[in-house]
Amino acid sequence: MKFFIASLFRLLNLIPDRWAVHVAKGLSTLLTRFKTDMARVSRINIAHCFPDLDQGSQDEQVRASLTHASLLLFEFAYLQYRPIDKLLEKISGVEGEHRLQRAWRQGNGVILLMPHFGCWEFLSIYLGRAYPISALYDPPNMAALEESIVNTRQRQGANMYPTTASGLRGLMRGLKSGGLVVVLPDQVPAANGGGVIAPFFGRDALTMLLGKRLMNVGHPTVLMAAAWREIGEDGIRYRLSFEDPAEGLASDDEQIYAAALNASIEKIVRRDPAQYQWSYKRFRRLGKDRPDLYRRQ
Repeated sequence: MKFFIASLFRLLNLIPDRWAVHVAKGLSTLLTRFKTDMARVSRINIAHCFPDLDQGSQDEQVRASLTHASLLLFEFAYLQYRPIDKLLEKISGVEGEHRLQRAWRQGNGVILLMPHFGCWEFLSIYLGRAYPISALYDPPNMAALEESIVNTRQRQGANMYPTTASGLRGLMRGLKSGGLVVVLPDQVPAANGGGVIAPFFGRDALTMLLGKRLMNVGHPTVLMAAAWREIGEDGIRYRLSFEDPAEGLASDDEQIYAAALNASIEKIVRRDPAQYQWSYKRFRRLGKDRPDLYRRQ
């Protein structure tokens, strides 16, 4: 299996990114036509968050979202095998770079809250050249894929820790030493704790409190981060951004914190909703007394 995974990504790496866009569009069509779970969940989430869109507009958003999701396969291959300098040339601009530099100079550590938007993996290429990064990862079911994920991100300069108690301690050590910690804040926490329900696109969503927990480790600066794809005739380029979170993120009240976090994520997503990972079951685990949005009828 390890050989198969490596061979697949080596093959995808050979495909120029301008061709990858066309292949991703084809994959999106197939995912929709064969009514895959990715397409089904994306359709549910988009209808849930954008009820004012007519059916045709929702269908268009689903196809566009699946195209962006398919591009992640190719981009992961590029990040794994292409020279770092060549990848950096793909960055078309960095918005709010002064915010990151100012936060770093304070020396108290930096927390980057990076939602599943665009090519979030690409941010590590930019960050790894100048900052010591620590991040968590959720181990996949396939051991061969886990090795590929960890090796790729460590190649970019990140210290990777699994989502375990020891992994969280490693993340905190990085923050205490004044490093930069990356958190994917829109993951759904376990049902037995670690989250509160707060609005996301006007809908209840179980929202993680890991970022708030890390904010209590010293006095780190918190920023939102994202990597937008800019797709043109010559392929894909990336525009990075670092911005201040919504007011309320520093509140001691967990509900106010979670609402501010989701508002910050929503602000990023609304810039180009198709680039968000709508295939993720963001609105699950709301409690036994609430209907399961994703249950097959």
